[in-house]
Amino acid sequence: MSAFKFRLERVLNVRGIFEERAKHEWALQERAAREERDKLARLQKQEQEIKDFGHADFDVERRQATYSFLTILKGRIEKQTQRVREQEEMAQKAKEAWLVARQETKKVSTLKEKQYASFVKEQERKEQKVLDDMRSHLNT
Repeated sequence: MSAFKFRLERVLNVRGIFEERAKHEWALQERAAREERDKLARLQKQEQEIKDFGHADFDVERRQATYSFLTILKGRIEKQTQRVREQEEMAQKAKEAWLVARQETKKVSTLKEKQYASFVKEQERKEQKVLDDMRSHLNT
């Protein structure tokens, strides 16, 4: 029985490499998005702590300083919220690129499977023909 040879094996390998790279890039972008969300959560927690402190403090000067700092902190939170949106958008694009690469790999892989099934069927047909010929020679 001859060995199966897939003509597009190199194409399949290259697409597999592209898929792995795209998957890795998506993972990096997801990690960066998670880090940006964590930063935003820390800023929001800090804001809440300062608000709680400011409401409990009866000293007018410290309360004024607290509200001034809160104004600055709100600006940081807005910037961080924008960073989170941008990073999540980048992660989504990376995911879409990975899905496209995965789909392209799957197309060639499916073609390989079909060709292999056809190859096996042809080999079985040839083998059956040889067996039939041997049987016919034995019967004569």
